[in-house]
Amino acid sequence: MKYKILLILFLFAMTSMIYGQGCMEASSDEGVNVVGYIQSQYEYIYGEKSDDNTSRFTFNRARMGLVGNIPYDFSYYIMFEFSPNKEGAPYLLDGFITYSRLAPYMSLSMGQFKSPFSLELNTPCQGLHSVKRSEVVNILTSPDRDRGIMFSGKYGDLARYSFAFTNGTGRDNLEDNQNKVFAGRVVFTPIEYVSIGAGYKTGTSPSTDPTVEDEMTRMSFDAEVKYGDLLVQGEYITAEDKGSYVIGGG
Repeated sequence: MKYKILLILFLFAMTSMIYGQGCMEASSDEGVNVVGYIQSQYEYIYGEKSDDNTSRFTFNRARMGLVGNIPYDFSYYIMFEFSPNKEGAPYLLDGFITYSRLAPYMSLSMGQFKSPFSLELNTPCQGLHSVKRSEVVNILTSPDRDRGIMFSGKYGDLARYSFAFTNGTGRDNLEDNQNKVFAGRVVFTPIEYVSIGAGYKTGTSPSTDPTVEDEMTRMSFDAEVKYGDLLVQGEYITAEDKGSYVIGGG
C-alpha cells in the first residue's frame, strides 16, 4: 500500500458562491472575464521498500477559462484543465450557456457541466476541506461531468434545486443512442444554521444483451450545521447497478 503526504504549496481562486456549478463567476455585467485556478502540490510516496519511495512536485488542478454576461439575460462559463498530471489534458472541463430571465427562481443552462448530484461533488474546488474529493464520491458520481440541459434556481434562503437531463456518456464520449440520464438535487435550509439535502440520479444504457438495458440508480442524503467557525457536515450515497456490466464480479 502506498501512502501519500500532500502539501499544498500554492492556492489561488477568485470569489465565488459555494455549491455553484463553476469555481468562478463574472465580475462585471459586460465583456469577457479571464479566470483561473491553480493548485500545486508536493507528494512523498512510501513504497513497500525504502528504495521504492518517490517524491514529486505536481499540479492537482491548473485551470483557466472565460466567463461573462451577454445582454440580455445570458451568461457563459468556459473552463479548461491544463494540469499535465491529468490524463488527456488539456481538455474542456466545463462549457455552458445560461439563460436567467426568471432568476433566481429558475435558470436554464445548456452545454457541458457538473452533474447536480452529491454535496461534495457540487462543492467548488476552492471550497473543499481536503486536497481531493473522496474516492467514494469520485466512483459513485461518475461521470462527474456530462452534456445536456439543466434547470436550477432557489427560493430565498429556504430552498435551492438543480435538475438535469444529460447524455450519460461523460465529457469525453459522444452520445450514440437515445438513452438519457436524469440527475437532481434539492437543498432545504429550514433554519439559518442547518441545511438538509437529497439527490437522485438514474439512467439506462444499451446492454450487451439486446433484450434488456443496463440501469444505474444513485441516491444521496446530506446534512450540514454551520455556526460561525463551527462546521459539521456529512453525506451518505447509495448505489445500485443492474445489467450486463455487473455480471462476472471483479
